[in-house]
Amino acid sequence: MLKNRKSFVILITVTGIFLFISFFGCSKNSPSYKLKVTPFALNIPNVNVDKYFGRVTDVDITSKNEIIVVDVDGGVLRFDSNGKFVNNIVGYGSGNYDAICSAAPAGSLLAVNTVGLIEFFTRAGKPVKRFFIRGRGDVAVAQNGSFLINRMYDSFRLGKCLETYDEEGKLINKFRTPRCTRKGEEILDFSFSGITSDNKIIYMPATIDSGFIYDFKGNLVLAKKVNSKLKPYKLKDGTPGALIEDAYVSDEGIFVVRVKRKMSTEKIVFFDLIEQYDFNFDLVASYHFAKPLTMTVPTEPYSPWYHNFCYKDDVFYFMISQPFEQLIAFKVDK
Repeated sequence: MLKNRKSFVILITVTGIFLFISFFGCSKNSPSYKLKVTPFALNIPNVNVDKYFGRVTDVDITSKNEIIVVDVDGGVLRFDSNGKFVNNIVGYGSGNYDAICSAAPAGSLLAVNTVGLIEFFTRAGKPVKRFFIRGRGDVAVAQNGSFLINRMYDSFRLGKCLETYDEEGKLINKFRTPRCTRKGEEILDFSFSGITSDNKIIYMPATIDSGFIYDFKGNLVLAKKVNSKLKPYKLKDGTPGALIEDAYVSDEGIFVVRVKRKMSTEKIVFFDLIEQYDFNFDLVASYHFAKPLTMTVPTEPYSPWYHNFCYKDDVFYFMISQPFEQLIAFKVDK
């Protein structure tokens, strides 16, 4: 009887220790994965890729795994899932689009934002509808057809930074986030946004040290501090460093690229890490490159945000700039 009692006590103790470790130990440590380069490459016929891409400001992926690349010098380019060039939706040879800001999948269509114009195209490049909306900005489209314009760096001039519209182009609301209302700190309004599958707006400032969720009417749903060590930094000459982190929203969560501060300069920014957050802004996974990636900091007056990567099905598609601008796919090694 005594022996059985001791065995029972040992069993309960071991079980308790295991549950304690499982609950408190594992919950604090999110998994970490390595990223491996894949053979994927963009195939542009009869064009030197080195010279073709000049100022890429946006990269995205459609529901059919088509890659969309927005290049200020080349237009809005569509590639199939294997990287084969399909067509130039807008740009040289397809109209007067000299100020392309961004593009985003919109169901079976593609939304393109130029300065003063939001236009929806079929994948073949046929314009379907257009809305004249002043100013520049990053466009994102919800599943119900409503869309978001993120003014980002325009916000300190316009007084608002987020604008929401219904599927007919009617303004729903203009509002600004509770960030950077102090004069002289306008650069921190340089921020990233995306839309969730349930039509919520994800908004994250450039230093990615906090996150906000809004509905399309501008109501704040969630505001939370994000655990980030990155702060605005200065270069050797005292000028501000490039706040060029990037964020991408998919059905699987929020993905954030982190800047490697010690290696970055005024002209080149280095990355070596991607962090994944859930829609409560809790860290759920980290992804590491074998070596730091590089991205040139361009000076493009129309689109100062530069979405340089997208994600789908355990693959990150990343536009890097050294030795020349090219899209490279990285597979998650699990």
